[in-house]
Amino acid sequence: MDWLNDFVVKYFFLLLISLVMISNSILRFKQHPRISIYSLVIISAALLLSVSKVLEDYAKDVVVNIPLAIACSFFNYVLNPFCIFFFMMMSGEVKSKKHLLLLLIPLVVNGLIYTLMFIPPTRETVVTFYLAETGDTLVFSPGPLRFTSHIVSALYLVYLVYISVIKISSKHLWHGLTLIVCSLFVVTAVIIESFFNPTGKIYVLSTTIGFSTIVYYLFLYIERTQIDGLTGLFNRETYYHDVDRLGKAITGVIQFDMNGLKHINDNQGHLEGDKAIATIAHIISECAQNNMTAYRMGGDEFLLIAVNAKESQLEEVISEFEKKINETPYSCSVGYSYRKNKKATIIDILKDAEKKMYENKAEFYKNSSIERRKI
Repeated sequence: MDWLNDFVVKYFFLLLISLVMISNSILRFKQHPRISIYSLVIISAALLLSVSKVLEDYAKDVVVNIPLAIACSFFNYVLNPFCIFFFMMMSGEVKSKKHLLLLLIPLVVNGLIYTLMFIPPTRETVVTFYLAETGDTLVFSPGPLRFTSHIVSALYLVYLVYISVIKISSKHLWHGLTLIVCSLFVVTAVIIESFFNPTGKIYVLSTTIGFSTIVYYLFLYIERTQIDGLTGLFNRETYYHDVDRLGKAITGVIQFDMNGLKHINDNQGHLEGDKAIATIAHIISECAQNNMTAYRMGGDEFLLIAVNAKESQLEEVISEFEKKINETPYSCSVGYSYRKNKKATIIDILKDAEKKMYENKAEFYKNSSIERRKI
């Protein structure tokens, strides 16, 4: 098992990272299932990528096994963007099925292109492949689409950097910086393996992905102390911290207050009430734009803070929210306020939003068959 010994020696640090990540993800799975699942997928893919690279060298240089070399080459090309894709998913910025499908397209196209490596007539004309034996090694022949994996990886990394910049511009400085640093680690590893690796023996990407994953995982774990457990939105304590930190960068707020929570709790049980709160929070999160942050203020009250936003953006969010909430059995009163006067304080716009929200709530009860005192 020479290849196994080679793998342990080359990727000892990655193995240590993997052990830490796997054990921690399992222990924290109930508290953070989404983060744990994505981190486990990334680490598993990074390990598989490392095994594949060692086996590829073994197949080329030791046993001269063409089918094994081609199979390992396929996994290498497919797993590189796969790891980065799931790192992107781990960031939590993919908020809709449509968004997810769009991001999946390059990954699927990449996989289909490199599947052609297994079809002999297409090897020479389409992709990178191992042509034949030359002495004790295999000849490496490049095809015109051999950089597809690199291009897809680069696209995903550019998107990660874009997410990082958005986080920073929306004043979530540490989240943005952590994400961009981890992304740059991976970018550097991709550049080294792609352009400064004439012998093909430098393997730094999988270990870098593993290291970046554990750094980002630890950051997200710390950040979770700022998150409301039921809804996944930021909690009230984080709201106070952000308001104090952002100050006049806040240009608008939207206040949400669910209608009928007590009625649901009394007649259907508190589990259904929690389901209703979580559903509304999910819709708010889906509708929020990149320069907006949502908070659960307590009970059935939510707040959306907009940083350097236009009034039209607030109106778009409310319109989208009302459209989606109407597709559920729930109801929610909404009020918003935009800082038109630069002298207006955050307290001023909060009071204005609250006033409009209560006007909306009064209108709801006026037209509802349920008495307000029973809600």
